[in-house]
Amino acid sequence: MLTGLFILIYGKAGSFLLINGYHSPPFDFFFKYYTYAGDGIMWVLVLLYCIFFRREYFIAVIAGIIISTILSQFLKRVVYPDELRPITYFTEKFPVHVIKGIFINRVHSFPSGHASAAFTMALLMSLMINKKTWSIILPFLALLVGYSRAYLAQHFVTDVFAGTIIGIVSAVLSVVIWQRFVKRKSHPPQRMT
Repeated sequence: MLTGLFILIYGKAGSFLLINGYHSPPFDFFFKYYTYAGDGIMWVLVLLYCIFFRREYFIAVIAGIIISTILSQFLKRVVYPDELRPITYFTEKFPVHVIKGIFINRVHSFPSGHASAAFTMALLMSLMINKKTWSIILPFLALLVGYSRAYLAQHFVTDVFAGTIIGIVSAVLSVVIWQRFVKRKSHPPQRMT
């Protein structure tokens, strides 16, 4: 909700420039690497955690991966294929802060796949760990992934906001699928004799 309010107040361009314009060498270093916490490779770590410690959530994690990926990639590649990334959107009048050594994409801006993956993972991990502290820490860490996407000039805040919504929806849908699977497994349909 705060992100939505932030976008309403500053707009698409203004919200991006505010985040991207506030930079420092320590932040550059941190976000250059931290942004990978929203990469698809992180799903491997979540799956490994699930396999070794919480096997009962395997269906939820697989469903989360599939739903999050399909929703974000469908919107990015089919519905909004020509959405420009910030580096392409802005002219020389608005200098964009970029970090040396980071490849900056130019199109397929909306929504942020990193944000959707990060929020889906954070919410599913919160469910698996099932501790109040982690249910606050993990979404905050996902929020930092989203922040990193604007900081690194990869996405607008609107892209991150949409990715966050997709992550929440993906996590909820995957939990619903998992609950139905568990219910069906514990109460199999009776055969007629």
